[in-house]
Amino acid sequence: MLIDQHRAHILVLYNRYMEQMEQRQGVSQGVLFPEVIQLPSSEAAVLKHIMDELTAVGFELNNLGGGSYAINGTPSGIDGVDPVELIRELLYAAIEKGKDIKEEINHVLALTLAKVTTVVYGQYLSHDEMVNLVDSLFACPTPNYTPDGKTILSVLKEEEIDKRFK
Repeated sequence: MLIDQHRAHILVLYNRYMEQMEQRQGVSQGVLFPEVIQLPSSEAAVLKHIMDELTAVGFELNNLGGGSYAINGTPSGIDGVDPVELIRELLYAAIEKGKDIKEEINHVLALTLAKVTTVVYGQYLSHDEMVNLVDSLFACPTPNYTPDGKTILSVLKEEEIDKRFK
């Protein structure tokens, strides 16, 4: 069995973020120096529309007026990610989908967060990290594909392996 660790991690994180949003249990990590994001009125309107979902996953945003928002907290586990750029990506994803359905917005937010915070291709994982990832993957309801339909695992039959090494 071959497992794409990057895609497996996307699925595991996606499921975690979806669960956090559904249960409103996102863990927020306060920031020492809040960053300010300035948005045009059209994007600020979309942000207001998805604010509950952002809060549910762990963002703490404070409306400063005039399309400005202070980012006082970010979802736990996104260290090293620019929160301003992440919020912009989430906004663009929500705008692109153009749906007024909360579940679709949740899907977009969870998938975008998962893709941004996942392990990168080629990143070395320790044995314990690999075991944890595989265990978490197989705890998912559908471990074969990412939420956007990409293959996570592939099973090679012994005959196929034998053919490759003759």
